Amino acid sequence: MRRLASLLLLLLAVACAPAPSVSRPYAGGGREKAPAPTATATATATALRVEPTPTPAADFSVQFHPDGGLYVGDKVSIEVITPTGYDSAEKSVEVSADGAEIGKAAFASYGIAGREQATFTWSWDTAALEAGPHVLDFAVLPAGPEWSESVTLLPAADLPASEAGAHWAVATTECCLISYITGTEGERDLASLEQMADAEARSVEQQLGAPPAEQVPLVFMPRVLGHGGFASGAIYVSYLDRNYAGNSTAQVVHHEMAHWFDNKMGGELRPQILVEGLAVYLSGGHFKPEALPPRAAALLDLDWYIPLRELSDNFYASQHEIGYIEAGALIQYMVETYGWEAFNSFYRDMRPQPSGKQSDAMEAALQAHFGISLDQLEAQWQDSLRALRQPPPAGTAQDGAIHPDSAARQDVVLTVQFYDTVRRYQQMFDPSAYFRTAWLPDGEEMRKQGITADFLRHPAGAVNIDLETLLVQADASLRAGDYASTQEKIEAAQLMLDRLEEAN
Repeated sequence: MRRLASLLLLLLAVACAPAPSVSRPYAGGGREKAPAPTATATATATALRVEPTPTPAADFSVQFHPDGGLYVGDKVSIEVITPTGYDSAEKSVEVSADGAEIGKAAFASYGIAGREQATFTWSWDTAALEAGPHVLDFAVLPAGPEWSESVTLLPAADLPASEAGAHWAVATTECCLISYITGTEGERDLASLEQMADAEARSVEQQLGAPPAEQVPLVFMPRVLGHGGFASGAIYVSYLDRNYAGNSTAQVVHHEMAHWFDNKMGGELRPQILVEGLAVYLSGGHFKPEALPPRAAALLDLDWYIPLRELSDNFYASQHEIGYIEAGALIQYMVETYGWEAFNSFYRDMRPQPSGKQSDAMEAALQAHFGISLDQLEAQWQDSLRALRQPPPAGTAQDGAIHPDSAARQDVVLTVQFYDTVRRYQQMFDPSAYFRTAWLPDGEEMRKQGITADFLRHPAGAVNIDLETLLVQADASLRAGDYASTQEKIEAAQLMLDRLEEAN
């Protein structure tokens, strides 16, 4: 009864609140699967292998950055996103503000999802403008359409004091050049972050046998982007008190450090499944420390396992947590079966194949190094996972035995449900954070120009705060192993999102 009462109170609060406008990004083909929570987190949960049909979009959509309001003085970026199925070849967009041209940009593929859009990065400088409404005109060339949108600039004097005085700063450590924005949690906890970064870098160097490199550029962001970490010219890690994407900062830093040093060690072709799997394996888990083989075995129990050829050729389009669990467990199996040196030699010795498929590149390297096919590797690995599902023989010691018991299955199911809920929230209320189309401008240029708003500012209305707080609580319950509480909070968040979606 207590659980039902709490859900009803949450829904009543949502129903009585004014419904916010919902910005929905383009949902192109190959969009990640997003199953709703099941009633109970058990092995009988519905399989997550069905792709949703993209919803056709009637018009172009426009997104402005930074998020969470525009102020006089901002260098504003604009994304003009095509309707679903639109032929954007050899077409561009011209944008002007109050009759003055901002610029012209061609449509191009953007992000992991390959969303078609024209991107204007920091193209509208508002420093000399007046506060109030401004009219932006858009024209798709060569043959239209054309339209206008009104954008309101808030007075610079209304900018929160914490943002008005914020600037980029850099700390130098044994491993890293750590960039952070003053006045944020990154500055507050800088001493502990410096120690953690040095420790994780030393650990990854030892794991990979990599020589010490030049200092690694590491950026702590006071903003959730994607799942909280990525490497692109530098390592970027979300660090803030209300980190609704969960995860452990040290775990994310280790994962991204693994990518950084792995990339420096080279290899003509490193398939995505192996790149991500290696980082998960070296980190001892994905979002938290976890035994990988029993989690992969649980995927077999749940009938959620994705065949290796499919996963290899569609890694980032596959369900995120399932793909990463499989990838990490596969690397662990190969290292334990063949040894690190043999695995590393295989990993660095892949070449593109005529088909362009990463699975075919893996196939050729497996034949050359181990004399087996990808299908044979998968069959042997699955046999080892199935062995974990069997109880030990009667009368034998069970100490140290690993079995994908109900707790492991519950944890896997709830992890998948939690992060699918996080991504659903992002797509509805924080689209710039959604990992497949996240807003990730050139970080080095951002720091050179002293731009902080793209990381400092984000949607922060009452709905954002309430849902993000609920997600933070769900993550804490999951990490504590309180699965009943986790399930309740995930269901509450999903019900709130359902209600808000229906209202729009």
